[in-house]
Amino acid sequence: MSAIEGRNLNRRGAAWLITAAGLVFLLNAILNYFLFQPGEGMYRGSIEPGYIGTARFIAAHPHLWGWNPLQYCGLPTQFTYVPALPYLSALLTWVTGWPTELSYRLITATAVCLAPVSVFLLVRFFTGARWWALGAAVACTMFSPAYGLVRQIMLDRGVVQLPWRIHIIAKYGESPHSTGLALMPLAVIALWAAATSRSYRKLVLASGLLAAVTLTNWVAGLALGIVCSLMLLAAWRAPDAKEFRTRRALAAAGLAYLLACFWLTPSFIRTIAFNWPVDAFNYQLSIRKWLLLALLLGGIVGLRCLLLAFRRGFYTTWVTLCAFVLGWLIMWFYSKGVEIIPEARRYTLEFELFLMLALIEWLRLAWRSGDQVKRACAVASAGVLLASGLPQAYRYATQVWTRWQPPARETTIEHCVATWLNRQKPGGRVLASGSLRFRLNSWYDLPQVGGVFESGLRNRMPIHLTYQIFTGEGSRPEAEGADAVRQMIAMGVEYAVVHGPKSAEHYHDYSNPRKFEGVIERVFHTADDSVYRVPFRSLAHLVRENEYPEYPHQARMHAFAAALIDPVRPRLAASFHGTSEIEIRGAVPPGTFVSVLVSYDPGWRAEQDGKPVSIAPDPLGFMKLAPATSPDTRIVLRFGPTAEQIVFAATSALAWLGAVGLLLRRA
Repeated sequence: MSAIEGRNLNRRGAAWLITAAGLVFLLNAILNYFLFQPGEGMYRGSIEPGYIGTARFIAAHPHLWGWNPLQYCGLPTQFTYVPALPYLSALLTWVTGWPTELSYRLITATAVCLAPVSVFLLVRFFTGARWWALGAAVACTMFSPAYGLVRQIMLDRGVVQLPWRIHIIAKYGESPHSTGLALMPLAVIALWAAATSRSYRKLVLASGLLAAVTLTNWVAGLALGIVCSLMLLAAWRAPDAKEFRTRRALAAAGLAYLLACFWLTPSFIRTIAFNWPVDAFNYQLSIRKWLLLALLLGGIVGLRCLLLAFRRGFYTTWVTLCAFVLGWLIMWFYSKGVEIIPEARRYTLEFELFLMLALIEWLRLAWRSGDQVKRACAVASAGVLLASGLPQAYRYATQVWTRWQPPARETTIEHCVATWLNRQKPGGRVLASGSLRFRLNSWYDLPQVGGVFESGLRNRMPIHLTYQIFTGEGSRPEAEGADAVRQMIAMGVEYAVVHGPKSAEHYHDYSNPRKFEGVIERVFHTADDSVYRVPFRSLAHLVRENEYPEYPHQARMHAFAAALIDPVRPRLAASFHGTSEIEIRGAVPPGTFVSVLVSYDPGWRAEQDGKPVSIAPDPLGFMKLAPATSPDTRIVLRFGPTAEQIVFAATSALAWLGAVGLLLRRA
């Protein structure tokens, strides 16, 4: 073959690859066009508006180490969520002027439609089989094996005919996880390419993609860690992985962390790690779970040895191991209710992907073996799988799409209440319940007690108190309303939203939605939805040492709440200047502290009339200042990066400069 013929052949191959990838994306975009539409979704319980609210805040306040006063009584911007989607949405909004909601939808919907394309590239890269790769992409697009394997998932689908990877976006708003899943096959391809060559460019590309997945969604990042660890095991002594160098794969992972450590600081990782079991319904390891983990480890070793004995290649071994491990985790949860690792059910997306990859790979091997018996078995197996999946695919492709037409947000109870609250211009917080707490900040800059990402919280007291307010836990029935009011006063709440059992709102969080009747004033009511005004004076108060609460004792909450609304006590005026500075003015009598109802964080610094003031967390996780006595003083609190954030930001910046500099030098 001449050089010209070789180039023409390569061009034809590249053209076929691009055309096939484009057709796969187009098919997904047509089937899932409703994901691109702005407005409200059909499911009222979706948390997607919460992510949009975070992106909206970032678009207005992009400071990496700023303060977000709108959620959970305040928290650092860094701990609001991982940065990729919020900042990409903000960037698209800055460039185009589009609403943040539309920017977020376009990015996540595009990523979801590109997921089968990345699957196509993965199979094509490792097998070289273009038609099998195309078949894998179509299977990923049309079929969802979880419906046939897990009864709970099948029942969750209801009347909607969507693959599970699309269903969790439409119903639950899990677009960050799906976006991370779309990037995962590309990261795996890049990691393999980096580990099997000496190319510095490939190593940097792999590092960037590994970092991108983790900075998009932490669950997808953990799943990536699992599949990459299994990649190292599958490459060990694999007959077609002799060029694979584990140290280069580890070097790529190390560089990925350095590129991402400006956000993934030790404090951030530690916070997520300690909150994760709590958020996973108080996950705790038990003897049974240790035994299942040991059996899983034994199964991994046994399966690897078995595949090694039959001299199976790297890719076959890897996808089989991934399907086994992920299947073990989720099937124990769905069949026996045993969560071997926290939130094991959330890895269903990855399990579906690798189960389909493993099935297609084994069918491909049987077909290419040339053995007529194996080929007949492969054809029969493929026929059974296709027959079982075709009804699902047919309903998905032919369902009536008008049901996905977004309703006008003005017709929803959440928007009605949120608009009324915005007109009141509250100085305090809103205790928004149910789906309103996810939507509130996607529309308005109203500070609230709730939010969307609890795993990033250092101060979890707002969650604990909110749970007690909703459920009445720890209170006598006759005192439930009064106790809840005191807890709201302690969190700086000015308005409380209550959705009754007949409300169109989805969650109905309150076990006793009438608890505030006759206790505090109801200032808004429509249908079965009410807003109550809570006694509120300021976010800063004068408090004596013996008045601070001893959570969860309600008796000491009495004294603290009474101090915050004491009409005789001198009043302090507190106001935010921007999002990361608080100014407090007023008199400070002897023997009093200044209680600031904003979550404490090491990044806060306080000055009184230009002199430093000690600052510490109080029993509720808010700020406790010890200023000097003064008849009229000015206290300024400023939030900025900690020493840890500065060190890791500098480290990450050096890693980026070094990586890019070496790339340019070697170009």
